[in-house]
Amino acid sequence: MSLNKQLWLAILVLMLLAFISSFTISTMSARNYYQEQLQQKNIDNANSLALTLSQVEKDDVTVELLVSAQFDTGHYRRIELIAPSGEVRQQKVSASAAQQHTVPAWFEKMAALSVPAGVAQVQDGWHQYGTLYVESQTQVAYAALWQTTLRLTAWLMLVAVLCGVLGSWLLKRITRPLEDVVKQAEAIGGRRFITSNEPRTLEFGRLVRAMNLLSGRVRDMLENESRRLEALRYQHQHDAVTGLANRETINSQLDALLSEDDGHHGMILVRIADLAGINRMLGHGQTNALLAELAGILQRWPEQERALFAGMNAGRLNGSDFLLLLTDTDALPALSAALDQRLREWSQGVADVQPVLPQGACYFTAGESRGDVMSRIDSMLAVAEQGGSTGTAVMETVSSRHHWSEGEWRELLNNVTTAHAVVSARFPVLTLADNDCLHEEAMMRVHWQGSTWRAGDITPWARRLGRLAELDLAMVEHVIDGLKHNEQKPVAVNVSVDTLRDAAGRQRLVSLLSNAGGFAPLLWLEFAERHVIAELELFRAFCTEVKATGCHLGIERAGRDFAKIAHLEELGLDYLKVDGSLLAGLEENEGNQGFLRGFCSLGHSIGLCMIADGVQDAQQRDLLRALGFDAAGGPGIRPL
Repeated sequence: MSLNKQLWLAILVLMLLAFISSFTISTMSARNYYQEQLQQKNIDNANSLALTLSQVEKDDVTVELLVSAQFDTGHYRRIELIAPSGEVRQQKVSASAAQQHTVPAWFEKMAALSVPAGVAQVQDGWHQYGTLYVESQTQVAYAALWQTTLRLTAWLMLVAVLCGVLGSWLLKRITRPLEDVVKQAEAIGGRRFITSNEPRTLEFGRLVRAMNLLSGRVRDMLENESRRLEALRYQHQHDAVTGLANRETINSQLDALLSEDDGHHGMILVRIADLAGINRMLGHGQTNALLAELAGILQRWPEQERALFAGMNAGRLNGSDFLLLLTDTDALPALSAALDQRLREWSQGVADVQPVLPQGACYFTAGESRGDVMSRIDSMLAVAEQGGSTGTAVMETVSSRHHWSEGEWRELLNNVTTAHAVVSARFPVLTLADNDCLHEEAMMRVHWQGSTWRAGDITPWARRLGRLAELDLAMVEHVIDGLKHNEQKPVAVNVSVDTLRDAAGRQRLVSLLSNAGGFAPLLWLEFAERHVIAELELFRAFCTEVKATGCHLGIERAGRDFAKIAHLEELGLDYLKVDGSLLAGLEENEGNQGFLRGFCSLGHSIGLCMIADGVQDAQQRDLLRALGFDAAGGPGIRPL
């Protein structure tokens, strides 16, 4: 039973006791008052009638007339004149049984009136003529007492209602801080360590202060550990001069993209020609500053160009070569041309030297080997270098469908979303402790006109046309339908940032989860780390909104920029999928091992399930478990 109900029950019991006490005391006081008044009336009437009878002749007719006259003038139950010898001289008795009663019998029994008769002596000269007894009718008193009780009850009920209304307002005001305490306790139970304002109520204030202290300590611990891990990660994964990913890291990121289930990506290789000559001319310090400035240009893309790819990783392969990985794109010629224009403008503005910046660009797809892709990009860079100046060479190795017009793509997206052509391929994520299936990863597939499209084939144009949220919703709806009909295994679905940004799409997603009922807990929704960072407040609000449905929420490709997620502990996440590029060559990379061990410890401290994603080698299972991972997925993870 809730505290509010208990308080209300206590108040009702107290009000009931007060009502019964007031009712009983008031009723008994009124009854005593009426008894006293009736007794006094009996005495006064008896004395008055006795005085009158004492002053008249004592013949029977006269006495009878006076007694009858008195009896008829008032409400009497009995007037009786008894001689000293015990003989009844006169007697008048009311036929009370014939009277119509308006007072309930139970009330007369409960508040019975006990009124003694009025007694007076009638004289005949110096002799006693008789004793007069006068007893008034009590029905009038009962009626008056009944009406008084009804009015008292009505007033007490009115006061009770008013007290109830006032009590409700006061109780709500007093327990309002308790709602904040409950919300904070529920948030901590949901692994969201939030703080609340301290209420003025002493007991609540002490409780909230203690819970805020707990949340603050957890937050400080997480922030300190996050900063330490970020420093460790940056030290081992970034180039000290430019701040870009170092050679090992950018190669690991390329390997992770090549090992994905699907994806159509692009890369651009930029070279600073004659870097040694530039170093001799400018000196070591200015050359490093020049390289850092170039790195900044490579990382910054205007918004209109950023819409042409899903994500970008930049790294320094060696002293003069810089590699850009552009995921989910089919607009590589336009991107390469735009970058070439910016590099030309920048090189012309460099004092003393004008760096020559040839670049090669090519597409690559999941499943290719890194050697083949690097050979292809090197050949394109060699073509660009033959010009002897800043320029670009692009190899367009894409399927014919990527040359479709915008209208053709728009028609295809309309067809697949309305015809429910979005389906999924499933890949298991297994626990490392007992090799059970934690959930299955659902990868998007589109069946249309006898062909099967992978997500990487269709999402670049869906993003460009603003239709990616529709594909996400179609995918979630397909998975929920499967759960309702014949599947009981948990399923993880990747959701894009476009769905978060689209208010209608976000509400549609919330509605789908709410209507899923008991199947919602089987659904695991995951968002890319870079998307969460880009729309942190939207993601935070979304987590709060859908957590009540019971679905699991997580971040995929996590680890590289997790320190940028402010107050991670307040999001209420259930799991993190660590970027597969951090796992490449893990056996020999002690720096990454230390980072991942600390990262898993950090996640476990706030109750997160830590999952290694994109595992290529089954031999890594024991190492991943030793580092603290709970589960793993990827080509190297299969049921035993």
